Amino acid sequence: MEQVAKLVIRDLHKTFGDHEVLKGISLDANAGDVISIIGSSGSGKSTLLRCINF
Repeated sequence: MEQVAKLVIRDLHKTFGDHEVLKGISLDANAGDVISIIGSSGSGKSTLLRCINF
């Protein structure tokens, strides 16, 4: 049986003023998946999580 995605993000963009910090983020996560978000300081990890939380 095919698992249905529980979290789907398609082409997410986030800007602060004229500065685009997230550019076309897409993600599928199924029940039970473990996901790690990694990147350098200021790369948008926390911003992505805030967008998901709202």
